[in-house]
Amino acid sequence: MENRIDKALEGAHGIQLMTHVVAGYPSLEANEELIRLMARRGVRLIEIQIPFTDPLADGPTIMRANQAALDAGITPEHCFALCEKLSRELDVAFMFMTYANIPFAMGLERFLDRAAASGASGVILPDLPWDEADGDYAEMARARGLHPVMVISPDTEGPRLDAVLKRASGLVYTTLKVGITGAGAAMDQAGVDYVRGLKTKAGLPIAAGFGISRPEHVRMLDGLADAAVIGSHIINLMDAGGLAAVDEFLAACGG
Repeated sequence: MENRIDKALEGAHGIQLMTHVVAGYPSLEANEELIRLMARRGVRLIEIQIPFTDPLADGPTIMRANQAALDAGITPEHCFALCEKLSRELDVAFMFMTYANIPFAMGLERFLDRAAASGASGVILPDLPWDEADGDYAEMARARGLHPVMVISPDTEGPRLDAVLKRASGLVYTTLKVGITGAGAAMDQAGVDYVRGLKTKAGLPIAAGFGISRPEHVRMLDGLADAAVIGSHIINLMDAGGLAAVDEFLAACGG
């Protein structure tokens, strides 16, 4: 069975949008409405973040959303159920994004089994070392039909970059800056230059994120990356103006 990440990216014209929701923020019902809106606007790559107490790669917006979801009692099972429901309804490649404590607390194999059974297409664990010693996570994921989406940043270079790319599949997710997530007024030019160089090395589609908050940011990446990742800005828009604000932004991005 073809993985939906591959399906979303092969033969795509222009840059795709890859969006991000924190499961349970502001509610699971709101997540459903938001994801359906994204799908109507042509988004085919969506991260579902499983809330965690210490989301160390995330900035204040997503950290706040994680804590609010946890305070509301959201568990990984709620996240799997959300994906299972919507993956049956929508032609979207869902990826679970979370931190390594969650799958290791569950048991990595059980976590991957649940992710695959829910209809997900990939898993993103940004704090899991690429050379993790406890079994081959990448092969375990692929054996279940999941792409292990590796996260790199502009300081990932040389032999380390080569090793990460060798283990990755589906797509490689590069940040546009070294640090944490968060919408920004300007794109980091060093990050854009890194993506330009990565294009010749990766051998895989590239998703680029961290700081994208304007349609012109997306257009700057067109031709360099295959997908522009938008996370914090979506949450900010939802908080300020609800679904209508997100719809207007996605339309301006070409959705």
